[in-house]
Amino acid sequence: MGLLSCGLEQSQEKNPQASEKAENEAFRILILGDSLTEGYGVAEGDAYPALLETKLNRELAPETGLRYEIVNGGISGATTSGGVSRIEWFLRSKPDFMVLALGGNDGLRGIPVPEMKKNLALILRAADENKIPTLLAGMKMPPNYGLSYAESYAGAFQELAGEFEVPLIPFLLDGVGGMPEMNLPDRIHPNSRGHRVICETVYQALSPALYPNQP
Repeated sequence: MGLLSCGLEQSQEKNPQASEKAENEAFRILILGDSLTEGYGVAEGDAYPALLETKLNRELAPETGLRYEIVNGGISGATTSGGVSRIEWFLRSKPDFMVLALGGNDGLRGIPVPEMKKNLALILRAADENKIPTLLAGMKMPPNYGLSYAESYAGAFQELAGEFEVPLIPFLLDGVGGMPEMNLPDRIHPNSRGHRVICETVYQALSPALYPNQP
């Protein structure tokens, strides 16, 4: 259907971004993250960003007439502070959309929630100033970090999503975190099976975020 001119025209009417892109020009999605995004412990092609690029081009591209390209901005050990220092560099690649998936290492290191929230806000503001729509991927901390910290931590993502009016994935590791069969022996990083679940989670949130006006 995407190969028919009438189908492409209808797609562009629903999705103005399609008409703004030159033929064969990629719609670039930056995923700014940490080792979860980098794909620590799995083959590059098994990490969720690579899986997501394949899924977008297989399932969404025929409807939109676009070619999707994922920029994997994941670095092992990255914190929100590191994201602040890197965001301007990544913006030089001129992404059309960003998935912000940082904060996990802040939580694991016990970094104060207000500091993490401030850093995420700086990144979201930079994206906003550059007119880059963003999907925020939230994280959660296990109860052993303390109920108060865990609640404050999870709430920070919800508050930021409301403040910046961006869509939110409440928990990036939904269906993966705490499940041995979905993780490497370290019980922190997803295995290839876990990455497939994360890909589906991000795709389900990303598709309507890319085209919020599409019925």
